[in-house]
Amino acid sequence: MEFSKKTFYEECARILDAEHSYTPWPYGRITRWNNRAAGNGRFPGYGLIRMFGPHHIQIALRRPTELNLLCHSAEEALAALRTARLTQQRS
Repeated sequence: MEFSKKTFYEECARILDAEHSYTPWPYGRITRWNNRAAGNGRFPGYGLIRMFGPHHIQIALRRPTELNLLCHSAEEALAALRTARLTQQRS
C-alpha cells in the first residue's frame, strides 16, 4: 500500500497518540534559501519520524520506548511503532 506523506504522518500520530500538524511543502524543490523551516515528522515529547521517500523512513523516538530505526517501507515503520506502543503498554 502506498501512503502519502500526510497520511503516513497522521497514522504515526494516531498510533503514538501524539499531536502532529502536517504542513505541505510550499516550493517546487528544496534549495539552500527555502529550506529553513522545521519540517514534518516532529512529534513533540516523542521524537522524529522522517519520511524521505517511500523506501527510506527514519525513526528516532524517546517515547513510548527508545527506538532508532531505518525502515524500508511505510508498513515496516508503522509495524515498528505499533510494537513499541504495545511494549510500552505492557510495562
